[in-house]
Amino acid sequence: MQVLRGASFEEFVRWYVARERQKRRQDPNLGERSWDSLLTEMRGAYPGKLRPWFARGRWNVVLLDTLAEALTLVCVDNPEARRNGLVTGVSKDNRIARNVIARARELNYFDPGDAGRSNAIEGHYRQERIEAYRRSWPQLRDRERVTLCGLNEDERSGNPRGSYYLHDGFGRLVPYLYLVVYEGREYNPVEAFLAEEMA
Repeated sequence: MQVLRGASFEEFVRWYVARERQKRRQDPNLGERSWDSLLTEMRGAYPGKLRPWFARGRWNVVLLDTLAEALTLVCVDNPEARRNGLVTGVSKDNRIARNVIARARELNYFDPGDAGRSNAIEGHYRQERIEAYRRSWPQLRDRERVTLCGLNEDERSGNPRGSYYLHDGFGRLVPYLYLVVYEGREYNPVEAFLAEEMA
């Protein structure tokens, strides 16, 4: 992992709010919006994207130089991931990216014939994403970067081979890694915010 430059919690919040606005086809230019108004919006609209220590953490923008680094990230454990079979049971390292994409392959998670398996909207979204990547290989940088943070105790004990938690970017990184590992696409280093809790 290569540290590209220092960053801050405020930069992360501005990046995240702008990205969400762009996804909703709104103007991502935050202009002169005050920090207080952005933080209020972040806490109100996207509380799941904040860990309690983020405001006092150390922030950097980093580059995951190798595929091996990316495959050790710990992925989210939520009802959607469990419903779709990407995370199962409580076995050690069941949330490591390498194992999650292996499950995706076993389940034909990205296969177009799977549209209605659990939720038609989810199925359509993931198929649309991977097909877009097949047509135009992405650079996961700048607005498309991901966000990583240090592992909490549960994440560390459940995933001893894990390096960092993939805090934001599951929908971008998992199909990207899937195509690298199973379809032979070139791995281009992935840019990320990295937040680390200070002692």
